[in-house]
Amino acid sequence: MLKHLSHTLVAMLNLAHRAFVVWIVLWPLHGPRSIAAEALILSHPSGFYDAPFSVRIADAPSGGIAYYTLNGENPVPERAAAYSAAIPIRTTTILRVASYKNGAEVSPPVIRTYLFPKDVLRQNGESFPATWGTNNGQAVVADYAMDSEVTEHPDYRKEMLPALRSLPSLSLVLDPSDLFDPSRGIYANPKETGADWERPASLELVSADGHLEFQVNCGVRIQGGWNRRPEESPKHSFRVVFKKRYGPGKLRHPLFGENGIRDFDEIVLRSGCNNTWLHWKGEERRRGEFVRDQWMRDSFSAMGHPSARGLFVHLYLNGLYWGLYNPVERPSAPFVAGHFGGKPEHYDVRNADNVVEGDDVEWLKLMTLANAGVSEAADYQKLEPLLDIEQFADFLILNFYGANADWDRASNWYAARSRKPAGPYRFYVWDGERTLESIDANSMAFDDDQSPTRLFHMLKENADFRRLFARRARRHLTGDGALTPSNAAQRYRHWASQIEQAVLAESARWGDYRRDVHRYKTGPYELYTRNDHWRPEVKRLLEEYFPQRTRELIKQFEKAGLY
Repeated sequence: MLKHLSHTLVAMLNLAHRAFVVWIVLWPLHGPRSIAAEALILSHPSGFYDAPFSVRIADAPSGGIAYYTLNGENPVPERAAAYSAAIPIRTTTILRVASYKNGAEVSPPVIRTYLFPKDVLRQNGESFPATWGTNNGQAVVADYAMDSEVTEHPDYRKEMLPALRSLPSLSLVLDPSDLFDPSRGIYANPKETGADWERPASLELVSADGHLEFQVNCGVRIQGGWNRRPEESPKHSFRVVFKKRYGPGKLRHPLFGENGIRDFDEIVLRSGCNNTWLHWKGEERRRGEFVRDQWMRDSFSAMGHPSARGLFVHLYLNGLYWGLYNPVERPSAPFVAGHFGGKPEHYDVRNADNVVEGDDVEWLKLMTLANAGVSEAADYQKLEPLLDIEQFADFLILNFYGANADWDRASNWYAARSRKPAGPYRFYVWDGERTLESIDANSMAFDDDQSPTRLFHMLKENADFRRLFARRARRHLTGDGALTPSNAAQRYRHWASQIEQAVLAESARWGDYRRDVHRYKTGPYELYTRNDHWRPEVKRLLEEYFPQRTRELIKQFEKAGLY
């Protein structure tokens, strides 16, 4: 909390930079304990800089001596420099400062991230580890460089610097050992899960016009399923959590806009996996455009239901550009409680087959009833208190529209219900990346027990459900419905236009990975770029998929007796 206050005071002096920036700063749990509340004051805030400058530190409180590091390490006296004069900053730098007296810390750590965009385009990670731990007994080769084939390309060269400032930016700064150390680093051990692999953090948000919106202490861990595996993706997702052990316990800020929930217990920084330039399958790499999952969640909201919101940012990790990321709400217990009332601990929540909160007693009861058959009215009525059938029908319609190819019992959906008072299960879109592929794709035949697809196959045998489904389909697929061609395309175009320039930075960072660093599974192994790959896929979706998909889906529903 003291660190939070100190950063907030400093932020009042923040310069007006053009980029919207979010800084996440991590430091280790170990080290000397603070014995005083006063914080150091630094002359320059975090942000983008184009010319060298010098950072001045106000007198250390309580007669302490200020110590600093320039590489993200915890500034303990035995491995830090004592401050005696203004610190020159000439390139991208992570500055960490704390003061000590008689070997004890007397001011909480202060961290600043100074980014020089021209240096970002030339980054090569020369001072960073050559490997990111091991996988299956083999060293994971690190990759840090921005590809000059992109940054110096005649078609892109003039756009590269504006591209870095075209989106919000997110910076994670860790003590190097917390990041890459073979035994404790979260990036060197991405498959490890749970609280033991969570690291304390500080989160700063700087708005588009350059002023600090907030600073809050938090924790960070690696997030996700398949893209934790280094062979599947070297670009991992993160989960930011807000707990009282770190600070106020919540992020209280309209991160995703003024409407909706403004208090957050956690935020997920999605890196993407399916249909991205890093996927193992050449066909999916060719479809990489980064918007699908956000479009799916936005579409469920447009259909009238609570849905996880998101935005796009550039991510920096210890001062290195890490790529295009998608911070989103996680539809866990705090999310559903925020929309439907009550306390998070009063909800049963599952992330596919993983029980996140509560238990699975009512879930098993729901699936048992469904598997026993609900074609008869009496059986259908028994199931109704356990499932919000209208909401579930809309969830199905959206996934059938996208022809979701990855939503079995183990992955890529959330479901939640209130235990107090007792309520029905509702489903939430999550990780909808295997969607919007072929115009004539039909995913209705897929069936897997303990999943939404099994519920669909049992429910569609009931005449009342077929009528309800048809009514909801007409609502969303005709008139001014959320899934009509114009509305579906407009929702997609909103995000595509926002990230179009930023995609250049993603291309420079990761577009060459499958060609030059790790050729995995299937080719072709290309340099993925905005003009040759991203724009053609966006054009296909806007000019072919969205104009034709609605009519195609209606035909599929008609053939199935659902329209």
